[in-house]
Amino acid sequence: MPSCSSLCPSVPKRSPPNFSFTCVATTCGAPESIAAQAQRQAAVVPPVHFGPLDVSLPAGSTLFPPGEGAEIANANCVMCHSTGMVLRQPSLTTPEWKTEIMKMRNGFGAPIPLDQVDQLAHYLGVVNGKKNDAGPSGVDNQAS
Repeated sequence: MPSCSSLCPSVPKRSPPNFSFTCVATTCGAPESIAAQAQRQAAVVPPVHFGPLDVSLPAGSTLFPPGEGAEIANANCVMCHSTGMVLRQPSLTTPEWKTEIMKMRNGFGAPIPLDQVDQLAHYLGVVNGKKNDAGPSGVDNQAS
């Protein structure tokens, strides 16, 4: 294969100090194809192939405090979050909890039935809530 400098007159015949130049074109000005690039990279670093992995996490033993809506939280929230993690969140109003629950449903696929969202938001507002007049929070993007 001819050298890059013979193919591309703009390529310096001698690289300046601390400067490396690698020609990856097959003809002057033509970019390397994706397939050629993949072959070149595979020759340098072989591809890594991952197999399926089965991970079993221990079941949590802590439940949400008793109350109307605790069964919904225990059935849905603890599949991803520990009760401690949920209860240590900043205090939110019931409407703010509803926003968070809808984010979990719509953004992360939490299987909370839509007809249980209000009851769960009310429950979380009771066990870890704040008064509606307590000022702005991070949920409504108005906290500092």
